[in-house]
Amino acid sequence: MTRYLDRIDAGRRLGVLLAPRIDGPAVILAVPRGGVQVGAPVAEALHAPMLPLLVRKVGLPEQPKVVVGAIDADGAMVITEDAKDCGLLPAEMESMGEDVAIRLTNWRRTFGAPDPASVVRTHTAVIVDDAVITGLTTRAGIEYLKRRGAERIVVAVPCGVASALSMLEGLGAEVVAPVRVEKAEDIPACFVHLPEVTSEEVAFLLARGGLSQPEGMELEPSDDRSLRLVDAKAVAHKALLRLPSGLGPWPGVVLAGRGTEPGTSAGDAMAIRLAEAGIASVRLALEGGAAEESVVELALDVLSARPEIDPFRLGAIGVGLAAPPLVDVARHDKRVVAMGVVSPPGNMEIPSGALVIEDGSLGTLEIDRAARWIGDRLHARAK
Repeated sequence: MTRYLDRIDAGRRLGVLLAPRIDGPAVILAVPRGGVQVGAPVAEALHAPMLPLLVRKVGLPEQPKVVVGAIDADGAMVITEDAKDCGLLPAEMESMGEDVAIRLTNWRRTFGAPDPASVVRTHTAVIVDDAVITGLTTRAGIEYLKRRGAERIVVAVPCGVASALSMLEGLGAEVVAPVRVEKAEDIPACFVHLPEVTSEEVAFLLARGGLSQPEGMELEPSDDRSLRLVDAKAVAHKALLRLPSGLGPWPGVVLAGRGTEPGTSAGDAMAIRLAEAGIASVRLALEGGAAEESVVELALDVLSARPEIDPFRLGAIGVGLAAPPLVDVARHDKRVVAMGVVSPPGNMEIPSGALVIEDGSLGTLEIDRAARWIGDRLHARAK
């Protein structure tokens, strides 16, 4: 049987399995606490944001390990068939659920958990936990996300009880579980180490995940900030800077080309997807004036000078006629370690190792492909 060193090792292996299966942007919904530790390397592998999935088991008051249900952040409860055999009255189940709901409310405040509705409607929702035993908390999470508008839900766990995983598949979720065991007692043997996960570590990992605002952490929200780049001929070039939310320092990318300028739908979508991947971006409008190469260099200087940016992890993406000046700068500027070109001119010499997207349309899949490709290279420089 496959054994994982710990939850982080399990998350790394899950990320490798998931990356080729997810087309388009994804969001990681990690179940506190152990699921957040597994989810962090999964989110890194997919260059995806992560936030907590607030679901929790409900156990008998006298025997907390006897699980009779699970509750979600809305207070909705799912119960086992065995719960009816325990002689519990509806009022008792409701009272037990209220006690657990109070704990979830505290988690929401402590971890700064936003409502995932706006994200799951446009992303593949990936539920991550450290294991599935009864499947009740995951089932509660699936039903919660369906109410939020999720269309594709993937459950990713290092290991799980086969019968519970089959139940989840019956709910319409795609299940990725490398290790399937027959009994709950077999789950601990899947890991060499299973240390306790503290609330402080969960809060830190969620802050890095980019969507949560844990209590006591001052994090800048992800938004656009206007920049004025003035070249040597005193011509001002419009530009927008977008920083990821979460904890930096972040890598950065200069983005320029027709259809990706500030205010365009493709440019805005690319900047948002890069921010989700933990990458800052500057979108340029190359409007004449001094040589376009000097404007690109100005943008790189702006990124390099900001304390939130890692000046040794910069990239560039050029579209159409903007690709040649970006490539020319990248060839001699050692700060640029990753280069992507979209719809390059026919006579352009493309540098080896660059990402090339021949089709000029930057739809969701092309944007996700570019963000993941450049994210792989920029984040790898930090290791």
